[in-house]
Amino acid sequence: MLTTTETLLGSDPPRSAYLESYRVLRSSVLALKEKEPFQTVLITSPGQGEGKTCVVANLGIMLGLVNMPTIIVDADFYAQGISQVLGIAATPGLTDLCLGQVQLDEALTDTEIPSLYLLSAGTQIDKGPELAVTGSMKRVLGQLTDRAEFVLLDCTPVSGFGTALSLAGAVDTVFLVSLARAQAAVVQRCLTQLRERGADIAGVIVNDVLPSDSIVYSAFHRYYR
Repeated sequence: MLTTTETLLGSDPPRSAYLESYRVLRSSVLALKEKEPFQTVLITSPGQGEGKTCVVANLGIMLGLVNMPTIIVDADFYAQGISQVLGIAATPGLTDLCLGQVQLDEALTDTEIPSLYLLSAGTQIDKGPELAVTGSMKRVLGQLTDRAEFVLLDCTPVSGFGTALSLAGAVDTVFLVSLARAQAAVVQRCLTQLRERGADIAGVIVNDVLPSDSIVYSAFHRYYR
């Protein structure tokens, strides 16, 4: 399930600058949590193809590897990226829980990492965008926080979709994943939209940084040369 690929770390990631970059991200997230505690984290992006699903998966893996109970939730009812990547599509999940059709233990999927669990978008994905604004969604998020220290929601992009904006005020904090060479005005507009919906923005995660521009990459290879 947690297969190692060029972009997915897997349950036993090999030593690399890529792995170190996610260790740095994990440290940053834990430092933010020390300052202001949070559990539910919405991860979105301005548009498609910016790597938010990869970031959710790898951050969840990194937290699980240090025995921090973490649940990765597929809240992208259109692409279902996490469900597809990790092979849990078409299983009872988030939407089924919101509709009261399954119990939490029936919907959670174990992984090779004992502290890491997955929750698919569910079998009622056409109802997902509407469920995002209901009290049942908040109820389910509350159930998840009883089970895990971190609940990471992979959500739709901000531009052109309503789900991320609907959930922005229902979670503790939000990260926006953006490509390194994205237009700053687009990123700023999305941050403004999220804040207007009550989001507490933790920060912007910059993705697809060129090796020549990466402090982690250059430091790693100088050190091990």
